[in-house]
Amino acid sequence: MTKLLLMAGLFALFVSCNKNPIGDCQVQSSTAGVDGEVVTSPSADGCTPGGSGDVDDSTGGVEPEPEPEPEPGGPIPVPNPEPGEGVPNEAFLFDANIKFVNFERSDEEKVHKAIEIIKKVISGQEFKSKVLNFTYNGKKTFVDNNGLTNEQIYQKLIDGREDLLPTVDHQMDLELELYYSWRSTVGYTYPDGIRIYMNTKFFDYYTPTEVAGNVFHEWTHKLGFDHDSSYSLSRDSSVPYGIGYLIEELGKKYE
Repeated sequence: MTKLLLMAGLFALFVSCNKNPIGDCQVQSSTAGVDGEVVTSPSADGCTPGGSGDVDDSTGGVEPEPEPEPEPGGPIPVPNPEPGEGVPNEAFLFDANIKFVNFERSDEEKVHKAIEIIKKVISGQEFKSKVLNFTYNGKKTFVDNNGLTNEQIYQKLIDGREDLLPTVDHQMDLELELYYSWRSTVGYTYPDGIRIYMNTKFFDYYTPTEVAGNVFHEWTHKLGFDHDSSYSLSRDSSVPYGIGYLIEELGKKYE
């Protein structure tokens, strides 16, 4: 009997020494993240690798503050300067009042495009600069300028005051008539009337920019400027030719 009791005690002692210890958060499970990184997950008793009993994260357990919303009414970007900056306000008012004679609808549309080109040129700084600095024989002057300086000629142009319609209205008062001639005359007008005659031999093939140059040339006659009837180098520097060429040159960028 004593022997049996001794054997039973030895058996109980052997079983208790082979139990695995658990607790102290030493038993943890791991799973692979989507990018292959090993991510440690909490154990069944709520413990984590930090041993704090709380889920740890990059913020130390404190939620990050939300990004501040942009304040309404922030600074507004400064727009690009207008092409006519430095030009008198009257130049931006420049327009045209037109009466058509013998024009088809498509012909009228070409003239309207030409007028839009003229308006853009007139309101530009480059036009003002080129008129004020126009030179002939090394001097800032136009040929057949009626005794006016370049500055006075520029002002007369934007005033729009025709000899027969002496009102400063900042517009071209035009009465245009189409006709055909085999001659080399592109257009003409008479000093005692406001009508301008335009030869379809040229008009039909002219671009709106070329029409703009021709119309403005003839319109300067309505302001009292003239030129030699025969070709000469000096004639190209008269107000009608010089300004007409300038309108066409600068107008190409607006076609």
